[in-house]
Amino acid sequence: MAVIKGDPLHDGFVLVDKPDGWSSFDAVRWVRKALQGTKVGHAGTLDPFATGLLILLVGRATRLMQYLDEYPKSYSGTICLGSKTDTCDMTGSVIEKVDPERVAAVAEEDVRRVLQGWVGEVEQVPPQYSAVKIEGEPAYKKARRGEAADLEARDIRIYSLEIAQFSPPELSFTAIVGTGTYLRALARDVGDELGVGGHLTKLRRLGVGPFSVEEAFPLASPEGEGYVREWIRPMAELLPPQMRVEVTPAQAKRLLHGNELRLAADAVRYAAEQTYVGAICRDDLIAVGRLIVVGQDGMFQPRTVLSDPKGFGG
Repeated sequence: MAVIKGDPLHDGFVLVDKPDGWSSFDAVRWVRKALQGTKVGHAGTLDPFATGLLILLVGRATRLMQYLDEYPKSYSGTICLGSKTDTCDMTGSVIEKVDPERVAAVAEEDVRRVLQGWVGEVEQVPPQYSAVKIEGEPAYKKARRGEAADLEARDIRIYSLEIAQFSPPELSFTAIVGTGTYLRALARDVGDELGVGGHLTKLRRLGVGPFSVEEAFPLASPEGEGYVREWIRPMAELLPPQMRVEVTPAQAKRLLHGNELRLAADAVRYAAEQTYVGAICRDDLIAVGRLIVVGQDGMFQPRTVLSDPKGFGG
């Protein structure tokens, strides 16, 4: 793993393994304190009961949060069949329960069929206890007052959804999903389709795009706050190689003034047209923008220009 050398408070990102009971903001606050007040944000919230990978952005990298939404996320989790809760997970109150014999009679082949039906471009209604806003107010605030929010189905993408283990009433699964997917709602919907109801009892995020929880800093580690500084990675590594283009110092200076940049064919051969790509100079991420292919060349249109790194000013 490449880390930033020297001053540990450079702009970059940290992969952390969030423990059970921590909110995503708890993780942000802990790392912010460890980095002596440096600006820190997170990409992709995890519920307090969920564990696993969080990408924390440090300094200038917080401006890149929007570009991480396109990364698919992988999870492992467990659904308890036979009971429904108001939050769709184990933190809520049970609102419906069925006879255990009905749950025991659920066939594994039916479970596979239901899970397969959720793979692809599908619609999902978010949980009542969610951050989805209704007339400017998060739905969970209405739910806490006992008011039912009228939540509309939203388009989501589920790349894969498979059984890891099935031992009624527990159904363990693995999933790779796109942004906006609620695994709590998926537990609710799978249980409903099986005719017995269900709620999520465990959830662990295993990966986000090219990043794995196996390479993350364990927040519960006894090494202390100083140790996390060694895990800061350069901003450029937020984008995989196929989403990066190399530019010269002179070209970097043009980008820093917001100008478009024509790139030679060999610089854009790995980048797909109309995707977000990063312009890299001397291992520093200069800007993120759209790449428009023009003949054999590409036109880079900067969307987020990062503050002037040393050596490119003027």
